[in-house]
Amino acid sequence: MYSLKDVVTSSLILLGLRLSKHPIDEEHQFGHGKAEFIFSLVVGLTMIVLTGVFLYFATTLLIEGAHKPPHLIALWTAILVLGISAFLTYYTRCVAFQVNSPMVKVLSQHQSSDGSSAFAVACGIIGSHYLGMPWLDTVVAISECLHLVYLGGEIVWDSMHGLMDASAPQDVVEKIRQLSLTVSGVKTVEEIRTRQVGQEIWVDIVIGVDPDFSIQQAKETSLWVEEQVAEIIPHIGNVSTHFKSATGSLPELAQMEQEVAQFRDRLAQMPGGTGSAS
Repeated sequence: MYSLKDVVTSSLILLGLRLSKHPIDEEHQFGHGKAEFIFSLVVGLTMIVLTGVFLYFATTLLIEGAHKPPHLIALWTAILVLGISAFLTYYTRCVAFQVNSPMVKVLSQHQSSDGSSAFAVACGIIGSHYLGMPWLDTVVAISECLHLVYLGGEIVWDSMHGLMDASAPQDVVEKIRQLSLTVSGVKTVEEIRTRQVGQEIWVDIVIGVDPDFSIQQAKETSLWVEEQVAEIIPHIGNVSTHFKSATGSLPELAQMEQEVAQFRDRLAQMPGGTGSAS
């Protein structure tokens, strides 16, 4: 039953990864990245429900008191599973870090739980056979069920955060801020907004530029910030940079006011000019 749970959750993870890779289309203009959070949520709920079934059987067995040590072949199986799970945990954790995938992170957590379960099972079997405690195997089963329910709850919680546009980690936000300040002409970073869209991070930045900059110079500075962030910060899906004067006034508004004043001066110099314009 435990292996059946693994097959179901792994199938959901593969399906979610495949769907999240679909390109942007007319109906999904921000891509399909959030499919990973949806399928992670389903995986977490599936773990909770199936583990609840395991917990019921294990608790019933403990209450009935019909205990007998498992066959020793189960011990060798648990040791084999422990070794495989340790390798898969390390491998999937590296992949999750490299591609920044919420679903691969779930898979890594799943493999880690398999390893801890295999270790606990091995201990339970040894205790049942060599320490004269046949009930220990059932107690281990119950404790592992509770651990899996907790893990499923963590996966559900993280998935809900992703669906609610949780921001990127604070250290990533700080790196974006420091990188933006290194661009020539950027005086301040007024605001940074981030959100996780599957494997990608989408960023909105408001920078304060030199008050003497023209609109063209300010625009070039903001584009340079976008290029720097997209090239250096990993897993960036989209960067949008807006600018305003570091003194708090929009450069575009200041230039418009200047143009209006010049137009009024020219109008006043024309024959019959009134000196005012609307």
